[in-house]
Amino acid sequence: MEFRQLRYFVAVAEEGNLTAAARKLHVSQPPITRQIKQLEDELGVELLVRSSKGVQVTEAGKLFLVEAKRLLDISHAAIDKSRAAQAGELGRLDIGYFGATIYTVVPQLVRTFMTARPHISVKIQRASKDEQIARLRDGQLGIGFARYYSVDHDLQTMRIGEERLYLAERLDAAQPPSPVDGLEKIHGRSLTVFPQLGRPGFADEVLRFLMTVNVQPAMTDPAEDVFAALAMVLVSDSLSIVPESVARLAWPGIHFSPIDHPAAVSAISCVFLRDGRPPVVDAFLASLTDSDISSV
Repeated sequence: MEFRQLRYFVAVAEEGNLTAAARKLHVSQPPITRQIKQLEDELGVELLVRSSKGVQVTEAGKLFLVEAKRLLDISHAAIDKSRAAQAGELGRLDIGYFGATIYTVVPQLVRTFMTARPHISVKIQRASKDEQIARLRDGQLGIGFARYYSVDHDLQTMRIGEERLYLAERLDAAQPPSPVDGLEKIHGRSLTVFPQLGRPGFADEVLRFLMTVNVQPAMTDPAEDVFAALAMVLVSDSLSIVPESVARLAWPGIHFSPIDHPAAVSAISCVFLRDGRPPVVDAFLASLTDSDISSV
């Protein structure tokens, strides 16, 4: 049985006339007659009978007509879905994140994408940079977000924006934060940097920036993540430098002040396969070019 035979049969049954069906299908009558006869032979039933009034559908044909139309609808839906998937309008996108990008950047980008592509389902999951790369290669992940990635021949990274850097210090009610510039406060103080793993990363970026501006803390202490770093700020005399997405959240007992220097910024990047990536990933990448990360 072929879908062509089903289309011919449905057209003749609905039109009740071979000439009208041929006109509708843009096919001559002989192929229609031949294909329907082959269909009847295969099924072993008579579907249509000719009369002076045209073509009549038999009782068996009426039942078969319902199922034939259902099968054609399914095939049309399958074709539409496959084309939509090829165009990146349908499917599933798995996104990995690492670090503070999850606080504002990733949700904002995903929300914008899902609004434009409502038929794509998205799953967001935490994954270290090494895990992101491994999952990209085995097809479990479509795109990953962090700040810095190592260069690999089969992967491509894209810098999609940047955030200002802020100084985090414990808020003491008895002694309000000093108006002294954040960089000057770091001199002679302990500085907690994060993350401890996934290097090079945000911690290295912070230390490189301080070296550039000739600022030397008394000591640097690595923390596992931003939560551990801010906990150290709360329980000790240590300071920490965080991206703006962290500073914009409510952290009781901590004061955040912007670091007034043009180089005091942190990159926001994503990583994806250089070749052979699913169309849904290309659709997401296209949406990134239309997003204003500075407004996130």
